[in-house]
Amino acid sequence: MTIKINNKMIKQIKTIFSKIQRKLILKSIILKQRISIFLRKEKKNRQYSMKLGVAYNLFDGEELLEYSIKSIRKNVDFICIIWQKISNHGEKCNDGVEELLDRLVSEGLVDKLYLYEPNIVNTSGENASHNETKKRNIGLDLCKENGCNYYMTIDTDEFYTDEQFKFMKKEMLTGDYGTGYCQHRQYYYDSIYQLKYPEKEYVATIEKITPNTKYVYNVPCVVSVDPTRKTNNVTENNLPYRIFSRKECEMHHMSFIRKDIKKKLWNHSSKRFFTENHVNKVVKYYKNWKYPQKCMWAGGKLLEVVEIPRKFEIYKVD
Repeated sequence: MTIKINNKMIKQIKTIFSKIQRKLILKSIILKQRISIFLRKEKKNRQYSMKLGVAYNLFDGEELLEYSIKSIRKNVDFICIIWQKISNHGEKCNDGVEELLDRLVSEGLVDKLYLYEPNIVNTSGENASHNETKKRNIGLDLCKENGCNYYMTIDTDEFYTDEQFKFMKKEMLTGDYGTGYCQHRQYYYDSIYQLKYPEKEYVATIEKITPNTKYVYNVPCVVSVDPTRKTNNVTENNLPYRIFSRKECEMHHMSFIRKDIKKKLWNHSSKRFFTENHVNKVVKYYKNWKYPQKCMWAGGKLLEVVEIPRKFEIYKVD
């Protein structure tokens, strides 16, 4: 049986093949687009994965250091400690600090130690603050040298909950922010005693490392922050910033939990505001304090304290 193909059939066959061809071309374009999107995402993930370095600033308060490190260690890639045998005001550190630091390195809690020799000052808070700014830049450089692309400066009495720290890291990375800021809560005598009314100041948290990121003393800032803890990421590098609410992330500041509270006050960068009689008065009050008395803060002001559930294994240090 012979099939006669007329012009109409030829036209129909051409139409069918044309449709098939267009579908194949369309599928090919979609596949190429998907591959391109996947490769871009992979490149972005490689480029923007966070390797976070943390540098501790240490002279005193070493009794809190190990606990602070353990509260963040699993969320951090590199930890260094910039420490001093002599304070900015010429006082010697406590016995046993070097042995403690060597143990933390041997146990893998700390990756690098750097002994800083300060410019000794007497009463000039600005000169003492320049020492602090210099130490934070040394920590930044060490983290950069060890492959970190994000950095955080921290003191021994600063703590974060695991959940909030992870949230902060994720937000800084996915939002591609240059600087993070959060508020903090102050603790007194023991980690179950907290100031009833939290301070309004902020602390700078994670900083993105660019080729010219550096700490600049008292550079302008969008929120109230310690002048030694400000980088140029926002003002000079024009990077976006992220201000975290207390529910999102806050720093728990064990600022008045010390084995030697006098050593803290007498070697603080704000020492110029304290007389020896004033410091002795604050120390005496601290040693004799009992809850629910008001606490005496560094400036001598009496503040209300509330008792809270223990979030960190930090206790009154005798």
